[in-house]
Amino acid sequence: MSGRKLVLTVAGVALPVGVALGMMLQRPHAVERTPGQLPAITLRGASIVLRHHGQKQAEVRADRVEVSRDLRYATFTGSPTVAVFDAGREVLRIRGTSIVLDRQTSDVSVLGPVDVVTAQGGRLSAGEARWSNVAQQLVAQRVVMAQGDEELAAEQLTLDIASQVLDLSGGADVAFRLEGAKP
Repeated sequence: MSGRKLVLTVAGVALPVGVALGMMLQRPHAVERTPGQLPAITLRGASIVLRHHGQKQAEVRADRVEVSRDLRYATFTGSPTVAVFDAGREVLRIRGTSIVLDRQTSDVSVLGPVDVVTAQGGRLSAGEARWSNVAQQLVAQRVVMAQGDEELAAEQLTLDIASQVLDLSGGADVAFRLEGAKP
């Protein structure tokens, strides 16, 4: 497999993740509690559907949701899962230990381990992931991406949605199977 094809395959896993998160986060939401502050609202077994112009963009499920007293942050804990949709079809499923949404900035933090699965079977695992709405960037730490026999690992992945640039840093390793080669 050529280096160009491998980069395109890796980008095929990371780019949909970032684009879908970016689409989902263009609208205000809520999530994270300031340390030591009691929540204003606590829900158990919650499911929240995010729509834009009537079309389902994402669905967030968690065993527990807490909204901060100032209503700025919402923290999803207890098996939080986000399903991201495009044209009515689920394109991504994101899981983490907790998901924190900042209603004021539309920034999102997913604390890990983080597991992302695409509809095409691509996987991304990370220690944590943060979406900056202003910068239109997804930054993930301790990342492993896999698609079929191909795997890429790096200490940090930065995906810039505006420029569609994927930057891997910190000991990036790439593994792939060459056609005709013995394992």
